[in-house]
Amino acid sequence: MNERYVVQEKFPPLGVEGQKLLRKSSVVLVGVGGLGTFIAQYLVRAGVGRLRLIDFDVVELSNLQRQILYDEGDVGKSKAQCAYTHLRRINSEVILEPVEDKLTGQNAESLLTGFDVIMDGTDNYQARFVMNDVAKKNGIPFAFGSVAGAYGMSKMFLPDEKICLRDVVGDSLDVSNAPTAATGGLISPILGVVTAFMATETIKVLTGALDKVERRLMVFDLWQNQWSQLYIAENPQCEVCSGKRYPALEGDF
Repeated sequence: MNERYVVQEKFPPLGVEGQKLLRKSSVVLVGVGGLGTFIAQYLVRAGVGRLRLIDFDVVELSNLQRQILYDEGDVGKSKAQCAYTHLRRINSEVILEPVEDKLTGQNAESLLTGFDVIMDGTDNYQARFVMNDVAKKNGIPFAFGSVAGAYGMSKMFLPDEKICLRDVVGDSLDVSNAPTAATGGLISPILGVVTAFMATETIKVLTGALDKVERRLMVFDLWQNQWSQLYIAENPQCEVCSGKRYPALEGDF
């Protein structure tokens, strides 16, 4: 028993064998901002084997209210590189791969395939649709999360499901004008709630506990003290779910 993980290994559904599976696992995280900094910490502290961190942005002073990995000394520096530095201090056993690049339909498959789970740490639906399409095309679990204000939602999309992110938000979404922290404001506790759910679902997938994965969309409203679980209807017309076409990989959102 590794002393670092002794408390986690005492959790019966995980145990020593589950910890070994985590050590062999790999995750790619797109975005190391509000959602991503929480997720990265959870996974690194849990002991995943390999974590790729993709972000093209730099740390800004306004990020420090909610992006928990960073401090004032990081302002103006690469998020991917700062995240790498801080996470390595937390757990040097994890293989960390910082990538300073913007996810696009053209580079997505080279950046996202070959991992056990794709995780959404972004704040825009263009990137989310790219992740969604790569995940569906290549049979990779995809952990989606979104926040605005005190409201958040999340879903782990599994390869065997006949639904995808497009079935959640619909074709009518204006991806360029969807609310974000920058446009609609945000309180940081909602990030902790949504990412705790995302990280837990990911740990379930990585340790083979697929029967424990929530198949419904989780919705949280911290300000109104409400949360709910919503079933997502299958859409027979969805080109992504049917495998006919992956629009985001062609630049069509």
